[in-house]
Amino acid sequence: MVQNVDYFQSYSPVVQWSSVRLMLIISIIHALETRQVDYVNAFAQASLDKDVFIELPQGFEHNNDEDCVLQLHKSSYGMSDAPLMFFELLKTNLEAVGFKQYNEIDPCLFVHKDAICLTYVDDCLWFGKDGRAVDALIEKMKKRMDLKVESRDVSAFLGIQFTRSGETIELKQLGLIDKIIEATGLQEANITRTLADPKTLGKDKEGQAYQEQWNYSSVVGMLLYLSGNSRPDIAFAVNQAARFTHDPKQSHANAIKKIVRYIMGSRDRGLTFKPTKDWKVDYYVDADFCGLWGSEDPEDPIVSKSRTGYIIMLAGCPLLWKSSLQTETSVSTMMAEYVALSSVMRDLLPLKTLVKSVAKVVTGDDTVKVTTKSDVFEDNNGALTVATLPKITPQSKFFAVKYHFFREHVRTDNNPEGEVEILKIESKDQLADI
Repeated sequence: MVQNVDYFQSYSPVVQWSSVRLMLIISIIHALETRQVDYVNAFAQASLDKDVFIELPQGFEHNNDEDCVLQLHKSSYGMSDAPLMFFELLKTNLEAVGFKQYNEIDPCLFVHKDAICLTYVDDCLWFGKDGRAVDALIEKMKKRMDLKVESRDVSAFLGIQFTRSGETIELKQLGLIDKIIEATGLQEANITRTLADPKTLGKDKEGQAYQEQWNYSSVVGMLLYLSGNSRPDIAFAVNQAARFTHDPKQSHANAIKKIVRYIMGSRDRGLTFKPTKDWKVDYYVDADFCGLWGSEDPEDPIVSKSRTGYIIMLAGCPLLWKSSLQTETSVSTMMAEYVALSSVMRDLLPLKTLVKSVAKVVTGDDTVKVTTKSDVFEDNNGALTVATLPKITPQSKFFAVKYHFFREHVRTDNNPEGEVEILKIESKDQLADI
């Protein structure tokens, strides 16, 4: 099959992990019942709307004198657009039983008055206040698609184990950690309690060539999945190492091995959710101005890049976090902090919208606007002042267009209806600076 001739789009959307964590947190707060559903032989359930022919499979014979091909009536594994066709079929059937796709923020989150369904290709998580109502919806889906209920209580999803104890849930990835340790051959290595050197990691152009037998980019990929889902404590160190997948040196390999030795010593630990009873979304943000200075060549423009770190909390639990270099060059600590504050607001505002929509379904309460007021904690006085002043200062006007977009949402004396309040926090209490 030829792209842009036989098919045009081939991707299938998958649920965002922030949506999965959101529903796990809410399931604790409101004691939701959960189901895990898998679709049997998923891709073969979608009907084809075009002519597709295949050669006779090995082991089959025909009595025709001429060459013989088979025409497919259903999608098949191996077709480039099979995942998309299955998603469209699943979406159609979910909507047919009363679900609405929340396409604005996460197209794989479907809302019904009795349940919420998250889809990751053929793996689905269902949440609802009444287990019988959830089961009734699943039975309706059974009449339309071939599926099975794998678990009546979600305990694992995409390699992440969920261990529930009372009003807490712990997320662990023991299998992935073991795979990382085995891939790097460090099973017998000593553990370490620190995961990175005090000095930031640079390109090390003249450093020793890469000596390891393991695939650097493969291990980085596994570490990124680990840090993004259950281990925010390693996010900064992993992001440092991920910068050099195109040309790693031995110093970068040593940085990876230090991270691996650190997670060996904390293998049985994971991310623990113990939420409060409210729906408050809070946001901690920090920046490291010119953090690469001294680690990179002074003539390299990358040396002037600053780093953004943030964590978004729902009901006191981590919902989304990130550590990454800023794309532009900040000319002061204040600008670096303000760039971090503004750019991460692009994640906060859509997440707040998502939380409100889910809250209405779970609580049946239309007054969610009040309960989801957010506090944004910033430890830089300059950025705090620029964000809350009613006018743009001469010092900030040169980056006003790109970074002042969020100010209409900020609560000030001139805008008392703003849904975001930016507050001062001491650096020692800044969760974004782990």
